[in-house]
Amino acid sequence: MHSEDKKEMLLAYIDELKPYLLVSTLMLILSSIAGYIAYGLFPDYALGSLSGLEELAEMLRDMSAIQIMLLIFVNNAVKMFITILSGVIFGIVPLGFLILNGFVLGVFIHLQVIENGPLFIIAGLVPHGIIEIPMLLLTSAMGFKLGHQLMLLIIGKNVNLKDELVRDIKFFFHWVFPLVFIAAFIETFITPIFIYLVTGI
Repeated sequence: MHSEDKKEMLLAYIDELKPYLLVSTLMLILSSIAGYIAYGLFPDYALGSLSGLEELAEMLRDMSAIQIMLLIFVNNAVKMFITILSGVIFGIVPLGFLILNGFVLGVFIHLQVIENGPLFIIAGLVPHGIIEIPMLLLTSAMGFKLGHQLMLLIIGKNVNLKDELVRDIKFFFHWVFPLVFIAAFIETFITPIFIYLVTGI
């Protein structure tokens, strides 16, 4: 019964986030398309957006698999947590976070399709992406909702921003945090196997 109650609370919370999830999904799709197109039109400029990925790859080069997993996990978890908290500033940071990540994703996909083919993208992104991308969208939606709540508060609506923030933090550590850990595990230990099976790389 207890687990059923938790499931119902989760579904109710997700239902509240639906309009914000729609915005998050739209922003990620549009920015990914922009990144994909930008690489085709201005490849040198677009490749500059991948500098962060190159720096991360350089950091990972001499690390053990466990260290790599932990770094990926901490990096993603911290960014997503900040995205939620900073959403209170009118949702500006979650919007920028989505646009940046979407643009980089689009550039990366276009580059890899050319260099390694579409199967590489499927093998390299899908195993962990089926968890990581929904968590990215969910935390951005939570940030958007906090920003909206602040706007309502400013115009005099009866909103308890503190309770909403506490609720978001609890949700993050109960649901998002462990799922981001699972995604990091898959990205470190499972995704490379898929890439090898599909491409031999």
